[in-house]
Amino acid sequence: MAANPLTSSAVLKRQPPARRSDLAGLGFPAFSAWCAGVAGHHPRFHRAAYRQVMGEGRWAPGELALWREAEEGSPGTIAALTDAATSAQMPCVTGMREVIDPQHGRTTKILSRLDDGREVESVLIPMRGGAHHTICVSSQVGCRMGCTFCQTARMGLVRQLGAHEIVGQVLAAAVHTGITPRNLVFMGMGEPLDNLDAVAAAVEVLTDTNGLRLAARHITISTVGRVDQFPRLAELGLLRVNLAVSLSAAEDVLRSSLMPVNRTWNLSTLRAALGGLALPRGRHLLISYVLIDGVNDSPAAAEALVRWLSGLPALVNLIPLNPIPGNAQRPAQPPAVAQFRQQLLAAGVPVRLRQTKGDGVMAACGQLGTARRPARLR
Repeated sequence: MAANPLTSSAVLKRQPPARRSDLAGLGFPAFSAWCAGVAGHHPRFHRAAYRQVMGEGRWAPGELALWREAEEGSPGTIAALTDAATSAQMPCVTGMREVIDPQHGRTTKILSRLDDGREVESVLIPMRGGAHHTICVSSQVGCRMGCTFCQTARMGLVRQLGAHEIVGQVLAAAVHTGITPRNLVFMGMGEPLDNLDAVAAAVEVLTDTNGLRLAARHITISTVGRVDQFPRLAELGLLRVNLAVSLSAAEDVLRSSLMPVNRTWNLSTLRAALGGLALPRGRHLLISYVLIDGVNDSPAAAEALVRWLSGLPALVNLIPLNPIPGNAQRPAQPPAVAQFRQQLLAAGVPVRLRQTKGDGVMAACGQLGTARRPARLR
């Protein structure tokens, strides 16, 4: 009788389980459960390993005193743990470019290669002259939102990032620069609300008190206005972090020409959705407004913005356009920026003028985008 291909020895031969490279995407409860499944022992043993992953971006349980102690009572424990995951638990940093500003400090753009060879950029930004730092992380390789003033948009959407690849950018920055950021903003490559589950999982890890311990109030998620995802912000517990909305025009025809998302969810829909969010008491929305010379920097544009913001608990973040290659748009001139800002202040709108940092190495807002542009997702 011919051998049944479904029961042949070739099929029955078990393949060893894949070694995990995504431990940085696990909160401590999930990590502890996995660790217990591999090697057992009390959560205090798991916590030591978790802190190694979150502090060093690597998996080397044999170097931990607690696990060497466990090995004495249960020989083979360390081998089981070592074989269960890869040693590297963060993206491979393939390039770092720095620019030093005498007033603001050192801004560092970090290029990281993921397991599949794709690349993402993140930026470590000095705050208050370097007293502390903010890291700007990516949530996607590329972006499908199509904003005309953004370099990432030119890539299209290549793929989503997993939670471990988002958190891994923080680990890579800390390991390679020696700086642990205090603040984190999802303002790098990609639209965070286009990859909301992974972003929510990353926030859970970032705020886990057993690991990185970032304060929720020090995390900001930026969106172009994926209104359909707003209800999920509350469901996923993301209203405890800050929300920034990229607006850049308060008139529909103009905004649609700059940000195609407005053709799906116009300004009226966006305004109603923002007004319906149950923000924590005292929390403000951050409204980002990129000022483009001769496009959206006029007194009439400022007046339209004041009207649109009426009744919203909002802080406006004015950002003079950061130029990108091949784009004819130019930053608003200083007199126009000053007038626009003064007009908002006179109307009682809180305003902050973003200080450009990192534009010398294409690390400023809107300038991120990897040189390699693989085929897009189908």
